Amino acid sequence: MDRGPAVHLFARKGSPLIAQLSLSLRGFVQVRWSERVPAVDRLETGDVFVVDLAELPPHLKPDDVAPVLDHGGLWLVPGGEAVHPSWLELASRSGTRVVPCDAEARSRGVPHLVDALQDALGRQSGRQLSRLVLDQEPVFRPVEPLVELICQHPWRIRRPRDLALHTGMGIGPLKRQLAELGFHRVEHFIVCVRMVAFEQLMAHERLPIAMARWRVGIGDTTNARRQLRRAKKSSKDAFLKLRSLVA
Repeated sequence: MDRGPAVHLFARKGSPLIAQLSLSLRGFVQVRWSERVPAVDRLETGDVFVVDLAELPPHLKPDDVAPVLDHGGLWLVPGGEAVHPSWLELASRSGTRVVPCDAEARSRGVPHLVDALQDALGRQSGRQLSRLVLDQEPVFRPVEPLVELICQHPWRIRRPRDLALHTGMGIGPLKRQLAELGFHRVEHFIVCVRMVAFEQLMAHERLPIAMARWRVGIGDTTNARRQLRRAKKSSKDAFLKLRSLVA
């Protein structure tokens, strides 16, 4: 599996964003701090580039940062003040977001910035993870959009109604679609995708178990195992078609 998207933070030493983003995004994406824009060959398509305008590195100029837009999104993070005029042209370009974080937000750990980054990066890493799930379990290909949604939004999709809401389908049509694969309950499908995703993360990214569980939305391990046992018992026709989760 590709290493997945990373967050590149450009800030001077001592910026609170360095510790805040590293801690809050740990196990979700890599956070790489630097006072300079790295060489092009170290950048990957889909990365996110965050510039702390309130704690700007010495000598870092808009022209230094502009090339990163060829690789991913640029997030400019001013403090309580307006964006400095020298950065306004770059702020207006397609692919650039401005996310103000004043002193109060920084004292609280910039939760709105963390949430926005998790949402943006979750969609990207979720798509990569869903491809692994589909490669492992081709039987899921008829419902590929559902697999992708579960991988993209592991903490938002907890129940059947959550999946129905994200698809725009009614719960009835959703049940019928999954029944064609042998799943008699929507929650059986959700836990199955979640557990296959967990196995694939462990196999391909070799994450610590706790991080892999978090990435796929497993908070209570005991409950997840109980749900999986119920799913195997009640939706056994679906599990007979799977390559994994057979133990």
